[in-house]
Amino acid sequence: MYKINVTIILLLACCVSVSADESLPIDSVAPADGEPTTGGVLTIDHAVSLALSNNPAIRAAETSVVQQQHLVYQVTRKPNPTVGYLAAEVGNGGQAGQQGVFLSQNFVRGDKLGLNGHVQQREVSIAAHELQIRRLRVEADARLAFIEVAVTQERLKLLNRLQTSLDRAVVTVQRLVNVGESSLSASLQSKLEAQRNTMRIHLTENQSTVARHKLATALGRDKLGQPVVATVLLPRESSVDVEQAWADVLATSPELAVATSQLDRSQWKVRREQAQPIPNLQTQWSIQQDAATHYAVIGIQLGVTLPVLNDNTGAINAARADTWRTHHEIDAVRRSLRQRLLTTVGRLQQADQQLKTIKGELESLARENLLTTQRAFALGEASYLDLLNAQRSYIWLSLDTLDLYQQRSIAESHLHTALVQAAESLNAEPVIAR
Repeated sequence: MYKINVTIILLLACCVSVSADESLPIDSVAPADGEPTTGGVLTIDHAVSLALSNNPAIRAAETSVVQQQHLVYQVTRKPNPTVGYLAAEVGNGGQAGQQGVFLSQNFVRGDKLGLNGHVQQREVSIAAHELQIRRLRVEADARLAFIEVAVTQERLKLLNRLQTSLDRAVVTVQRLVNVGESSLSASLQSKLEAQRNTMRIHLTENQSTVARHKLATALGRDKLGQPVVATVLLPRESSVDVEQAWADVLATSPELAVATSQLDRSQWKVRREQAQPIPNLQTQWSIQQDAATHYAVIGIQLGVTLPVLNDNTGAINAARADTWRTHHEIDAVRRSLRQRLLTTVGRLQQADQQLKTIKGELESLARENLLTTQRAFALGEASYLDLLNAQRSYIWLSLDTLDLYQQRSIAESHLHTALVQAAESLNAEPVIAR
């Protein structure tokens, strides 16, 4: 009897790593989200800051804005005057004829240069909004990569805790088999569970390596050496009102701002094309010396292009068509944003509902089931497999909770970046090691 009690105590000791007194699942003691990095850990705010400061695509987009600003100056410049040498009647009567200089200048009418400036100013606005989209996309990439690293980091902790329990169980059950207190099938089952969990650990380690490489790339680094602060996964105490969130999206979305600026640009293009048939004034002044009479001969020329064969109707109608195109594009962007918002809020609410169920019912049931099974096993009223299943259910509930934290964190990140899609679509389901 003493020997049996010893083996029972040894088996119960294997439950320490998954004790029901431990909480689900984020147990990091690192600084809270938003705090600066200390002790070699990385917060999500610092990761976003690094990504924004080290991304070459943002620098390229900033240069594009500057380029468009310079073009505003260029397209509003008046034409340069032309000066040159002028000669007439050369050799007439053996004389040098009339020789002199001329000055020509075109005067742009119809406020075409001003309209050019208005059109180009909209190009500046479009480039600026596209820069904001680029910044938000880089931020979304960094946030999703950070979340993925945090999830795989915490998943490894849970699986390693379970592996410690399973490895001890393999040894303990084998001792029970040796003294005739357990069956060979229980020993085989314990080894099978340990091997299966080892495979899950290897899969999660590979996922973690990939995730850390992705985050390092987003941060402009060759590799990521420090751990991340996993508290970013913990849900905030906040509810999302769909209509208020929609109003915020309409007010802040750079995608909608780009579409609106494109419509504004098209409307100014219509006015610019309508001004095109207004003829510019072509002028030329000349002064020449007549070699025969020694008189100064002054010449003046004024001319305009008559828009009788080409009144720019095709370009005007094309600009009007582009106005309608951009008008419909705004509606398409609004619908896309609305769909993304509803999808994101739906996932957020779904995660909240399931987390509420886990925290309110399932977690206490799993803890009570584990404690009850531990006591029943100690009294000989439950088998080892019952105890193993209770342990596994508790850990898997922790993993399910972690997956819901991931889903909620991704949805929050999507709202934080004004629904701008990351390079890797948000619609991709998280990879779960099971």
